[in-house]
Amino acid sequence: MAPFLSFTAEEAWKVFGRQARPRRDHLHRDLPGPVGVAHDDALLAKWTRLREIRDAVNKAIEAVRARRPHRLVAAGRGRAVGLNAEDLALLGSLGDDLKFVLITSAATVRAGAGELSITVTPSKHQKCERCWHYRADVGINPAHPTICGRCDSNLHGEGEQRSIA
Repeated sequence: MAPFLSFTAEEAWKVFGRQARPRRDHLHRDLPGPVGVAHDDALLAKWTRLREIRDAVNKAIEAVRARRPHRLVAAGRGRAVGLNAEDLALLGSLGDDLKFVLITSAATVRAGAGELSITVTPSKHQKCERCWHYRADVGINPAHPTICGRCDSNLHGEGEQRSIA
């Protein structure tokens, strides 16, 4: 059930799975990989850190959303600044797919000296009715004035090429 109903399976695991194996927090982190594929500690560490950063970005977004309840800020810009060199390289390795990992319309990173610092800026662009991202190219195709260029390409063109997320 987990690969097909991921959210339902995760919720069921929180209720029933911990009784069987109390040390496991999340079902999907403990699923076995394909037969013959070695466990990759470096990959697990990379995505664990990315989830930590994403959680911090989401917390910053929620703080802004609480101050501006009538505007969807979660789809605004998440900016991770004040990054150490290791985190900067990690986030930089995602390229444009960083916004998908952070679940924002746009994301930028900047080096800094010290711990992670996050700035959230509400977008000034229109929201695409399909993907809900705030983008400058919403309405670029007059035949589809309520969707962004990315969605227009995915629906009526070649589609986007994503490599990481």
